[in-house]
Amino acid sequence: MHKNLSDDKKVEILMDALKERYESMHKIRERVQNTGVWVLGFVFAIGSWIIQTEDVFSCTKKFLFVGAIVIAFAIVRFRYLGDLNRGFKGQQRTAAKLEKTLGLFTPGVFDSTDQSIYPSSWEKAGTEEGEGKFFTTTYMLIYFGVAFLLIAIFLNSQSFEHGHFMQRGLEFYLYR
Repeated sequence: MHKNLSDDKKVEILMDALKERYESMHKIRERVQNTGVWVLGFVFAIGSWIIQTEDVFSCTKKFLFVGAIVIAFAIVRFRYLGDLNRGFKGQQRTAAKLEKTLGLFTPGVFDSTDQSIYPSSWEKAGTEEGEGKFFTTTYMLIYFGVAFLLIAIFLNSQSFEHGHFMQRGLEFYLYR
């Protein structure tokens, strides 16, 4: 069937497929960014509450909190975001192949210069050699937020009792 298609029709089909890949990548990036923002907001809100609460958690309560955080973190990071990462990389690899087929990495195809329209590094998108770090950056932000929350849980003790942590810290600093 493809042998009967004109070159213009083939280019149109490739452009439609490429447009769909770009839209998919934008949606995935948006989901990842929204998830990262929500996770950070949640862990900082809970961590801040733990720091300011008058409750002193028992070891059992701390253990349960940490267990729930580890399970939630693993589900979000390794299942949800991991699946989005795999899908994103697949979309990138397909887009790069379509871009290559359209000649976007070939010098001189669209003008008389000796450079391609797209940088050659983009041809490696979605592979281990690709330069994109969007997911890695999002993961690191989430790691930081979860670490803050775990530290807040472990530091929850008598020194935080009655919300005087900041006051006691200031007194220690001023009157030592």
